[in-house]
Amino acid sequence: MNLRSTAVKPNVFMRAFLRAAVAASIGTVLVCSSPPAGNAPKDASTPLPHATAVDGPKFSNDSCEKDADCAPVAMCHPDKCVGRANVGSMPADMMCTMECRGGTVDCGYNHCGCVASPSGKKLCALLPGAPARH
Repeated sequence: MNLRSTAVKPNVFMRAFLRAAVAASIGTVLVCSSPPAGNAPKDASTPLPHATAVDGPKFSNDSCEKDADCAPVAMCHPDKCVGRANVGSMPADMMCTMECRGGTVDCGYNHCGCVASPSGKKLCALLPGAPARH
């Protein structure tokens, strides 16, 4: 019996299995990463139904001048926005679920922006609905 021919068969099987697993994973990511059909808001004034949008701005302590100065904090299902310098990073081995969670920036439920706080100072905040398209 040739040792080489028996060693090749498991490798062929493993390669085929890994290709199928990768293809299935990519398909799942593509399907789950898109917003639910029919639920995408048209602009920031049209929050999604079913209590997925925040009631009003959730302010951070980070000052800003424009929306681009703000971003979601680096975490799974971010529910707060901070200045870009304070976003941080997630560990490389962190795995997040692909679900859409209300009260977060998931699936366009909310977005980060720069708005005037009650004190009048402009701060980064989690805002209801998707950002307005310009």
